[in-house]
Amino acid sequence: MQQIVDKKNILEIFLNKNTFLVELGPGNFRNNKDALTIDKYDSDAVDIITDLELGLTFLPDNSVDYIYSSHLMEHIVNLEGLLKEIFRVLKKNGKFEMVVPHFSNPYFYSDYTHKNFFGLYTMSYFSKSHYFKRKVPQFYNNFSFTIEKIKIEFTSPFILRYPFKKMWQFIFNLSKSMQEFYEEAVSFKIPAYQIRFIVVK
Repeated sequence: MQQIVDKKNILEIFLNKNTFLVELGPGNFRNNKDALTIDKYDSDAVDIITDLELGLTFLPDNSVDYIYSSHLMEHIVNLEGLLKEIFRVLKKNGKFEMVVPHFSNPYFYSDYTHKNFFGLYTMSYFSKSHYFKRKVPQFYNNFSFTIEKIKIEFTSPFILRYPFKKMWQFIFNLSKSMQEFYEEAVSFKIPAYQIRFIVVK
């Protein structure tokens, strides 16, 4: 059985809200002050402590309006399992926004806790809709998100490089074709930092 620690006894309050927002894996920094935050590791930003590898068993089907995660999903071993749980708990037309490192990110490989790579087509494996020209197999799982938006994001901790990164971000997100061109032909010459997916149930 999945163990959860509801630090402030607020789960029931959120379950009864008209609009239920969830943030997965906030770490030390809460992105949305109105969201229920869930993480494996405790911090002041975390409301519920639990192992997300075991899913979201404490949340009912079709109960959540919006789920956000930033730099969490690359740490999850059972990626398909957690995505299936996210799909289950979202309401119809509920959204999941996921920010993860792009596979070309040179810093990705330094973190030994990273388990999954992500590229433009990753969420296409969890969607029966065709977002890009290139098609991928869609028979690995029995749930399907609709992809609303994908954005490749560039940044740099080095100030002199930052303006160039933002220029590349603008150019390579001009169209889906430009995104596909970037990943096929340019990504290892001009590495991206992260990729943002917005999908809908």
